[in-house]
Amino acid sequence: MNNNKEKDFFDSPSMITYIIIGLLIILIILSQSFAIQNNLGAKEIFTSIINYNSVYLVSLGYFILIRFKIGKRYFDYLNVVLFVFYLLSTFASLFTIFQSFGFDSLLSLAFNVLITLYFGYSFFTNTVIGRELKLSNSPLAEINNGQYYYLLMGIIVVSLIVALISVNSFEDVVVYLLEFMYQALLVRYIYLYKEFIDHKELEKTSEKKDKIVKNKRSKKVKESDGE
Repeated sequence: MNNNKEKDFFDSPSMITYIIIGLLIILIILSQSFAIQNNLGAKEIFTSIINYNSVYLVSLGYFILIRFKIGKRYFDYLNVVLFVFYLLSTFASLFTIFQSFGFDSLLSLAFNVLITLYFGYSFFTNTVIGRELKLSNSPLAEINNGQYYYLLMGIIVVSLIVALISVNSFEDVVVYLLEFMYQALLVRYIYLYKEFIDHKELEKTSEKKDKIVKNKRSKKVKESDGE
């Protein structure tokens, strides 16, 4: 029974989005409450929200909106917005390497690069943008959905271990664990969406093949009747 529940949970995009929303709300609130406890001023806290939590705030807005009709209607546009913010986050992590080079900053850059590419490839391949850029024929298509998923999950796990080794306070442990859960569920969300799209494409291909076979059979029948 437990195994079935776990399988249903990991295979349910709806459940995953609800959990992501909850995690992001807790993560944003806790990170700011810790900032207040450290006696940071209003200016520093506001700067922290804009800089550190900007991606989380945008992600929260994204996942909340896609639960409603307006978000589903403008789903592709919301994907573009989230993609742009992760792209900006990737550039930010690149500059971080020059400021403080280390294994943790390299892992952060690797994750941001891969999640941005994976997100763009998964959500844009079958859109007008994807067809214009020919994403289905790009080098990104050489790596299958499962490989992207496990590669990113591996980076997330290693990043958590590295972060916990150098942790200085209990508050940091809580934030790192929440970030880990969010990133893991985000990767799972992208994975499930790509699986859904791939399944639809296979069904379309199968339907086309069935139509071709039926047309050939009907032609043969007509030819045999004519004879």
